Amino acid sequence: MIGMIASVLFVSGCGGAELENKTFPLAVVIAQQKGQHTICYLAQQLSDVANERADGGNMTAADASGSTYYETHKTFEKNNRCQLDMTHTKAVVFQNGFLESSAFMQFLDTVRSENTYARNTLVYLSDSKMDELAELNSTLEVPLGSYLEQMTENEQEMKEQAFATLGALLNEQANASRVLLLPVLEVQRGLPVITSYEVLQGFEAKGRIGLEEAQIYFLLAGQLKQMDVYLDEREQVRLSKLKCKRRFTMEDGKVTQRLVLTADAERITGNAGQARIEEALKNRIEEACRSQMDEKGVDLTDSGRYLALYAPEVYRVYGRRGQEYRRNLVCEGEVRIRVL
Repeated sequence: MIGMIASVLFVSGCGGAELENKTFPLAVVIAQQKGQHTICYLAQQLSDVANERADGGNMTAADASGSTYYETHKTFEKNNRCQLDMTHTKAVVFQNGFLESSAFMQFLDTVRSENTYARNTLVYLSDSKMDELAELNSTLEVPLGSYLEQMTENEQEMKEQAFATLGALLNEQANASRVLLLPVLEVQRGLPVITSYEVLQGFEAKGRIGLEEAQIYFLLAGQLKQMDVYLDEREQVRLSKLKCKRRFTMEDGKVTQRLVLTADAERITGNAGQARIEEALKNRIEEACRSQMDEKGVDLTDSGRYLALYAPEVYRVYGRRGQEYRRNLVCEGEVRIRVL
């Protein structure tokens, strides 16, 4: 009996809509232009929905516009005589400028209240035009949403928690207490490629950083499984079992954060010694942290979120004054490597 009921529900769909009247976007591209939302839904044909990694082709790309995200969503459904089902959506791509607009907050508020997306939906930014991303949906071997999902699953360096999701954005909207990195996609030679990261600090966009600076962020956040370090053109090592501990001291209002990184190192090329590896990585960490603080006022170590637990005396002074805390923060690195 339970099986028969489940079969009937699957065939008839849910929420009062027949399955054949639904559209299942695997990726959604959202832009704000001249006060209007423009959304492109990159969907699969109904016959391919059960196989979310079906080959490309049979892809549809349709867009709609409206004054709000909710209005645009409903306009699409009305014009196309269908119901949008976002439960299969793998990725949301915000186009350049969306984060800085009021539409960004409205979108998150709507997602929170309507509960239309899964919290593990991946989040990206992109400078590429909407039609370029729509074209990818039909030219890639798999739909764009599935391709981006596979990029994360095949990632050898970063841990799962390093990937930006709608859930992380919703949490940060409520708390505004940490530093988040959002990957920026560009279309290069017919493929979506991550070329940089946008920094959100206190839920404000602070500008973009390069891949090397982002790697330091993920390293210090404990979100790397391994890390390749290029010392020069002849020497390369691979680090694993990466761990980062923090120690805070405060004197006359100045806060020193000492970052103690430990790792195992395997030589890939060359014969670099322990001291050379340690010094090179220490310099890289300190330089990245210093430059981002000087240029953007960004704490690449995301140290503020650790104060309450590891430095309550610092938290009592600066817990609610993040900007002043960062002005008085100095970061020092210490690296301890075991060469295998």
